Amino acid sequence: MLDKVKILGTIITDKLDWDENCNEIIKKVNKRMLLLKKIISFGATREEMVHIWIVYCRSLLEQSAVVWSSSLTQENIDDLERTQKSFAKLILKNEFRSDYEESYENALMKLNLQSLEQRREELCLNFAKNCIKNEKLTDLFPENEKQYDLRNTEKYKVLHANTERLRKSSVIHMQNLLNTEARNQQQMNQANI
Repeated sequence: MLDKVKILGTIITDKLDWDENCNEIIKKVNKRMLLLKKIISFGATREEMVHIWIVYCRSLLEQSAVVWSSSLTQENIDDLERTQKSFAKLILKNEFRSDYEESYENALMKLNLQSLEQRREELCLNFAKNCIKNEKLTDLFPENEKQYDLRNTEKYKVLHANTERLRKSSVIHMQNLLNTEARNQQQMNQANI
């Protein structure tokens, strides 16, 4: 019996956790970081390095993220984010201060990057929006029938989950993201009136 399988570069284990997938991704990105160090020595500009990071490394960190991002543990999130922190430290050198969290946020602003966690949320939301536009996938994100029900103001139905694993599933996560987006849009529209 198989305890794991690799599908399109994503490792799925029989426990449905993402530790092994994250470790594999991080290992690949760290190998690519060695190349980035060599490119810096050739005199590449900060903007060029950021572009190379996005195309060459961050793309790996985001591969199939809509499938697994909602089920990550905090340890997985921190491990993945650490790769981008290492990149920021590599590029900014002395500008990257030692008080870690604040310096990382400042580094992201200087490099015009988002945190990987923000990027994954954005990717999930965009995927869900694209699914709504595709008539074959609209069943994943059905709208609530009663839009004017004061007890249930959510635009999209959210599957009921009895277990934590299902609650953290990608579909339920994206249903909640769509509802948050709809609420924010509704609040903006009311503020403009």
